[in-house]
Amino acid sequence: MIATTLLLTLVTTLPAEDPPEKAPTPRAKPLTVYRWKSKNDLRFTWATPKGYDGKTPRNLTVICHGTGLDYRWGHWNNKPEVFRPDDIVVSVDGPSPGANSTRLFLGKSQDAKAMHAFLGELRQEFKIDRIFLYGHSQGGFFVVYYAGEYPADVAGVVAHASGHWGWSKTGKPVKKVAISFMHGTMDPVVPYRQSVGSRDQYAKQSFPMLNLRRLSRYNHWPNGVRASEEVAWCDGMTTSQPEQALAAAEWILKPKPADEYQWQTVVGAAGARAVLRRLVDDGHKPFSDVAPAVRKKAKTLIQELEKAGAAHVKALAAAVGKSVGSAKLNGKPWLGHIVALREDFRGVDTVEAFVKAIGYDAARKKHLKATKAIFDAWYSRKKDDGKLVRAVLKTLPKVFLYEGLPPQLGKRMRELEKASNQLKLSKKERAAFKTFENWDKGWRDGLKAYAKIWKKWK
Repeated sequence: MIATTLLLTLVTTLPAEDPPEKAPTPRAKPLTVYRWKSKNDLRFTWATPKGYDGKTPRNLTVICHGTGLDYRWGHWNNKPEVFRPDDIVVSVDGPSPGANSTRLFLGKSQDAKAMHAFLGELRQEFKIDRIFLYGHSQGGFFVVYYAGEYPADVAGVVAHASGHWGWSKTGKPVKKVAISFMHGTMDPVVPYRQSVGSRDQYAKQSFPMLNLRRLSRYNHWPNGVRASEEVAWCDGMTTSQPEQALAAAEWILKPKPADEYQWQTVVGAAGARAVLRRLVDDGHKPFSDVAPAVRKKAKTLIQELEKAGAAHVKALAAAVGKSVGSAKLNGKPWLGHIVALREDFRGVDTVEAFVKAIGYDAARKKHLKATKAIFDAWYSRKKDDGKLVRAVLKTLPKVFLYEGLPPQLGKRMRELEKASNQLKLSKKERAAFKTFENWDKGWRDGLKAYAKIWKKWK
């Protein structure tokens, strides 16, 4: 029901009227949305950046919508002045028909072939440097799939609120594509763990340009600001120009005010750190020739990032102790703080040294494996609230380092705690709710402690 309600909400965010019709031209008013149709009858909207003359190549970013939507969704939810304003931006219909005249991006060869033909047509219409794909929900699954089918077509893809389909190709040619998974941790439609699991699987296959952008306590909605940052990460990881890589890192690290959803979050430290490594001979495809001023600025940003990471480590070290695997659920704020930090600051040396010293990754791996008991009870066809409560209370001490538990778990457990008499829980079982309360408090207070430090970033 939640998924259906949210889907209907997203469908209603389409514009009441179509944009004006105009064939692609360099003489169009910049940052203005127009609509057109491809030779194969795919409808699309397009907008050009300021200064585009049709002669100097510009990057192209193509938006792929989710289920139950169409080509208009992209620019309506990712405004030209917010989402990649220096790129040519196109939002296209899914190649396959959906219900009620909507469109779909399916993980099938005919859809990939249709997109391949469409991108080829855009290269004839516009003067293009590199191509990036940004997909939301079903469109996110598709862009990762497409990178596997036609890796030479794209420099990078951003999969938002999705993950990857199991049949997506991951061979050597695909490793030349920058892949970002971006996901709200409270997504009620496509679980956050989908993107975490996808990142983990691609990491096991040694993908060199891989990022997970964790959107703390965010839902399934689009977000043009963060999507633009992740395309910037793809840009910074694949550009041949050091100045452009620096600009991408600076944009990612720039603190942004509350967006249209009145939401703020920590800067993308992990992604920016990976881009900056290229500028100091340390990382994937480092630049061979970097201007002294660019290198100096990169080193300064790296120092600031490492300093920020150290501030978090200092706040956590005493509370966590020598081994996070031995830590107990005591309701203290280290819990939400350390789990968020490990993901958001992945690749920052001061944080990496800390998590290695306390055995974080090994402990998390064990916690992930232990989550099966909770998921089995949560998704059981035969609803049994008593069984769910017992599974959660028994398992939480073994899984607290895993953030991908059902987003409604906290609310449901609070409801069931009030109904403990009806569930015929024993006195010992009712007392065990303290475990849940400590987990819940550790997360809530931990995120506040985390934010108190990251908000100091200038």
